[in-house]
Amino acid sequence: MKPIYLFHFLFFVCIFCFCKKKFDNPPYLPVNDGAQLSIQQLRERSNGANSIYRFGGGDTNLYCTVSMDESSGNIYKQVFVRDDAGTAMQVRLVNSGGLFVGDRIRINLNNAWLVCANSMLYLDSLDLEKSVVKLSSGSNITPLVTSIPKILSYSSSPQSAGSLQSQLIELNSVEFAYAARGKSFANAIGKTALEYVLTDCSNKQITVRTSGMANFASKLTPLGNGKLIAVVQQYNSELSLIIRNYNELQMNATPCITAPTFTGSSYASKDFNDNSISSGGWTTAVVTGTSNWTSSNLGQSNYYARIYNKTSSVYDACESWLISPELDLSLAVNPILTFSSANSSSVSPFSVMVSTNYSSGSPTLATWTELQFTRPAGNFTFTNSGDLSLIDYKSSKLRIAFKYGGTNTTGSIWEVDNIVVREK
Repeated sequence: MKPIYLFHFLFFVCIFCFCKKKFDNPPYLPVNDGAQLSIQQLRERSNGANSIYRFGGGDTNLYCTVSMDESSGNIYKQVFVRDDAGTAMQVRLVNSGGLFVGDRIRINLNNAWLVCANSMLYLDSLDLEKSVVKLSSGSNITPLVTSIPKILSYSSSPQSAGSLQSQLIELNSVEFAYAARGKSFANAIGKTALEYVLTDCSNKQITVRTSGMANFASKLTPLGNGKLIAVVQQYNSELSLIIRNYNELQMNATPCITAPTFTGSSYASKDFNDNSISSGGWTTAVVTGTSNWTSSNLGQSNYYARIYNKTSSVYDACESWLISPELDLSLAVNPILTFSSANSSSVSPFSVMVSTNYSSGSPTLATWTELQFTRPAGNFTFTNSGDLSLIDYKSSKLRIAFKYGGTNTTGSIWEVDNIVVREK
């Protein structure tokens, strides 16, 4: 062999055999599954209706599957998840997008915030890039078949194991209340949310709330009875439903609650005995000040609505409204409104109003007419209002409101109970 060829041969042998460098592989760091937590364990770490808990360092993980995402626009910067035990919770995100129904994920809880605000429990400000690993996609999420009474039964104990808060549920044989049928789910033009009463055939009720940003906001609520799939959310003692996909409403059967016959029956009633100011579609609006309506039973055996614009020795200049859901009196004959009320003094900064063009938001944007009623004389003695005629307001869009206005120097406690709209 010639010297030049021998040199080349030895050079390549050195390169490929003797001189080849071996690179070390990076160390494999396994996930510490021994620190895995369930959603129920997270619930148990929460301390009451309004609390904040922050996880420390260490490898603490939550494995779960996305049950509702942001695709419909009905929720924003949040998802709902369910763990392998079937318990659910809300997760609020730093940025929108990236997670979809059926995604199996691992959430690293290091330094994460667990918040309970107004009884709603959620993981807050979660950064998808830093804290979430997507393990797989396309997992089947089966809604939990339940009933309205079952959902409502845990309103006062949302952290308990049986609570359906944040759960993806399926309701059967339900329908929208008669006055709520054929209405736009939300205000798609003004981008404001609306809520309507959903009822079963036994008249057990829960509200359905829809964002004005939902891609089905302008669609109309179904006219019939059937199946609905939604997620349960909570605000204090009020539970409501969020629809994740308009196509998951299959409500074409004949409704079990037909048009009211109006023969001595009531169009609406509110007695506050559920200790909720907003159940049944009632809302409050604070136009000025900070004083608002609440439910109370101070000194009484039953609950009622209450408002007062004084805290300690300071009066709050306020205007606050308690507003009924939309009532359909278009087929009424001689409708009337009755209620009972009590106050603490002869000062009477309150009135009863009706409107046929109010939908949502500030009541000052609508036209209201004041109704005269028998006023209480003070000393917290409940007095019947008398029969307030609604014959001039037989509209399909009637609203009734209790308006309170206090100044920075005067006010009076006002309590309202047993509100009924019926035929005379």
